[in-house]
Amino acid sequence: MDAFIELKNVVKSYTMGDVTIYANNGVNFKVNKGEFTVIVGASGAGKTTILNMLGGMDTPTSGTIVVDGHNIATYDDKQLTDYRRDDIGFVFQFYNLVQNLTALENVELPLKLANVDYKKRKELALLSLKKVNLENYIYKKPNELSGGERQRVAIARAIVNNPKIITLDEPTGALDSKTSIEIMELIKEISKDKLVIMVTHNKELSKKYASRIIELKDGKIIKDTNNYNSNEKEEILLNKKTKMKFMDALKLSLSNIKTKKGRTILTSLASSIGIIGIALVLSLSNGFNKQ
Repeated sequence: MDAFIELKNVVKSYTMGDVTIYANNGVNFKVNKGEFTVIVGASGAGKTTILNMLGGMDTPTSGTIVVDGHNIATYDDKQLTDYRRDDIGFVFQFYNLVQNLTALENVELPLKLANVDYKKRKELALLSLKKVNLENYIYKKPNELSGGERQRVAIARAIVNNPKIITLDEPTGALDSKTSIEIMELIKEISKDKLVIMVTHNKELSKKYASRIIELKDGKIIKDTNNYNSNEKEEILLNKKTKMKFMDALKLSLSNIKTKKGRTILTSLASSIGIIGIALVLSLSNGFNKQ
């Protein structure tokens, strides 16, 4: 079966003067429908950058991101807007709820953007809140809800328009342990019908609930797990030695020389003077010996 999501040699870099910083550097993985994939790693590992690119909020410097057979890396602004509205449900660490709106009105927001009529919009929003066990809190505003309840509203908003993919950025990061478990149970249940991709620092929760874990370090995948059957997981350690092709290394060296012409000229001149000086000393020494 073809993967629903496939990242092929994805690179995301930022240039600051002569320095290039890589948020992601050659990321490759595939995700199928029905997977609950968690991306883990330390701060700065490149987790959120991948999530942003998958969600259409950022674009890769190079590489392809294929979703349902379409390379979203080539989408223009309008296509990305439509993709974010129709295909992706977003859940954030700090909820991102509108404070002066009720839970029901917050959940209705994606449907308003999709121009769904009032009656249908309210019906779908109520159904979504019922799925997260908040049907009795529909008229509460965010400041009247606990952290866990706010995150449930955020999840209800993410699933209300029936998107193909749910992305979650540290959804338990602002919650206590008990509430984190409740939210993870809810996400696990949602993953039965949706493709779910989450980023987190919490490896312990990931091991318990995810069907797959991808670990990042310095923008690269260092560990990936297969889907697991029952209680078994097979880990694939990506510890292959990195080796650059000779021509690629040569091109990189030439490019480096071009970007630092002044330094290269001075270094060459100094080396030439040094070599000439050594040759002159040897010649004089040889002449004195013969004399």
